[in-house]
Amino acid sequence: MNILFVSAILPYPLRSGGQIRIYNLLKRLSKHHAVTLVSFIREEGEREFLGDLDFCERVAVVMRGRAWQPKYILRAAAGAYPFLLATYQHEQMRQEIARLISEKTYDIVHIEPFYVIPSLPAKHPPLVVSEHNVEYEVYGGYARRFSGMILRPLLHWDVAKMKHWERLSWRTASAVTAVSEDDAAVIEAYVHHPVPVVPNGVDIESFPFRLPKAAESPMILFVGNFRWHPNQDAAYTLVGRIWPRLQERIKNARLRIVGKDIPAKLRRMAEGVGGQVDENAEDIASVYRQADVLVAPHAISGGTKFKMLEAMATGLPIVTTKEGVAGLAMEQDIHFLSAETPDEFVTAIASICESDVTRQTLAKNGRKLIESRYNWDSIAKTLEGVWQKASHE
Repeated sequence: MNILFVSAILPYPLRSGGQIRIYNLLKRLSKHHAVTLVSFIREEGEREFLGDLDFCERVAVVMRGRAWQPKYILRAAAGAYPFLLATYQHEQMRQEIARLISEKTYDIVHIEPFYVIPSLPAKHPPLVVSEHNVEYEVYGGYARRFSGMILRPLLHWDVAKMKHWERLSWRTASAVTAVSEDDAAVIEAYVHHPVPVVPNGVDIESFPFRLPKAAESPMILFVGNFRWHPNQDAAYTLVGRIWPRLQERIKNARLRIVGKDIPAKLRRMAEGVGGQVDENAEDIASVYRQADVLVAPHAISGGTKFKMLEAMATGLPIVTTKEGVAGLAMEQDIHFLSAETPDEFVTAIASICESDVTRQTLAKNGRKLIESRYNWDSIAKTLEGVWQKASHE
């Protein structure tokens, strides 16, 4: 098939969950289909990575720039789109897609995620919308937790607009995919037809398994892309509320926070308690192998979290909340230990550090789950089936 794939983010280098997902799917599906990738970029330097996407038949990019620009803020304030979609309302991208469609017959247009839809031309082939989250639920969770009373009504209005446009994209698409059963259920309740689950996954060859051993100075790890607010929220909880209690229980424990765009305040807090902060870790698999426990105190769910999958693939035990494993087929006490309060986190982390049985059982069960359910090769075949069905509608 001929596929026109429109992405909100250039899928290389592999610095965020969205990039990991799109890169791995396109790399596999381009072996059997002619894929034209059209992607937004945020800075000119991203063009140097186009050669890393040469498995696509063609790659074109359009400059969006950073989101926080006056033109996007004013557009959202005065227009019908919420702020996120206003940053993807781009005439140059619309013209580029229209030109490509006029030059070649495409079987489908695949957009990922939904919020690039303002840049689609009015006429296009059958549309597949691939969701990474139910975005209005994620942003709604942020709005409810936002402390600024003056701005909170504006955030809720923005969420309401997000909900309208996200649902509209589902209704106009030939097919919609979700990354989890939970998200699929939300979408199905609105569109009233089955929504295929195309989950996030792991390249198991790039994340080799190792059986964890006891450590004299256990390394407690947090991983995340800090442009996404739920990661910031969880990291502040770890550093500010959990870590002081954990140091009382495990005095020689070490803290490491890894991810791009770490806020200056969080950096100061982490370094102030002796933590290591790393924004330039290139080999994330080695980061997991060097750690002893992945801690993810997430209070806002949405989509599925790559760090859970990658940690399980490498054999790194996990302590997280019910929101942290939302949408994943992870069972409490089998694949992870559950905690909600700071004291519960400390108890769970200590039980992993102090028990060979707990540590190794979680590691073995996690790797088994990854191999059976979250392998990119099988996930790509699921998406291929969605494309084939949508192209005939």
